[in-house]
Amino acid sequence: MAKTDSSPVSLTGHFTGQVWCRHDLSPPHLGSGLGRVLYRAQQPFGWISQQIYGSNLESMLLVRHQLMDDLVRADIENGTTQILEIASGLSGRALRMLEAYPDRDLRYIEADLPQMMAWKRERLTPAQKQDKRLTLCDINILRESGAMSLPSVLAANVDPAKPLLIITEGLVNYFRLPVIHEFWQRLHAELSTFPSSSYLFEIWPRLPVYDESKMLKLGLVAIEMLTRQRVPLHFTGEPEIVEAFEAIGFPQVDVINPDHTEIGRQFGALQKCLFRVVRAST
Repeated sequence: MAKTDSSPVSLTGHFTGQVWCRHDLSPPHLGSGLGRVLYRAQQPFGWISQQIYGSNLESMLLVRHQLMDDLVRADIENGTTQILEIASGLSGRALRMLEAYPDRDLRYIEADLPQMMAWKRERLTPAQKQDKRLTLCDINILRESGAMSLPSVLAANVDPAKPLLIITEGLVNYFRLPVIHEFWQRLHAELSTFPSSSYLFEIWPRLPVYDESKMLKLGLVAIEMLTRQRVPLHFTGEPEIVEAFEAIGFPQVDVINPDHTEIGRQFGALQKCLFRVVRAST
């Protein structure tokens, strides 16, 4: 477990962080030199993908991030006052939400592995560090109890009498299904003790398009080489996702195909989107 706890900021973390900075979704000080190098290096491949497939990794990341933003804002406006974002990485979502709702009784907790959190703390401005509504803490989702476990993070940072939204973005498909399924079960057990609680995340299913496109298969191999680990694709579509989360115990499961949203349509050629955004509520 110690090896996992000490994982450095990943290459994909640097890359996605630079995507957010490039499109004004994060302040420049949350970017990195390595992120800028990776961003420039992938641009030719992104252009080729756009010409052949009609989309690329960058556009899908942007749709994912902004669609989840919209859902977070909807939760805040419907009364959610506590948000825990796990694997928050270099995302600027917490800063943007706190800035957008300065008069709300809003608490935003960002949690990630220790080295990522240390890296982020160093880059926050003094004003951001002094905002009492923002908390940064260490977490390891593989820990079932004790320091850095989900129960300990919740016990130390949230009010069990208030609604809670938990977010994971860019996390689920880095784990084999049995491993992430165990985390989902523990997460459901914790959320069940809160009023009006929800879990918002994105998942990349094994859609038929992977069998139709050699380029997508090569793209998946490239991501695995970049991350130096397998990227398992979970489930085959919306019905399996809903069935799995209802079996865990979530009574309300909404699976969103970004192609059917206004944000997805803004990207025009974004068709056959490879991921789904899921909101599971207790």
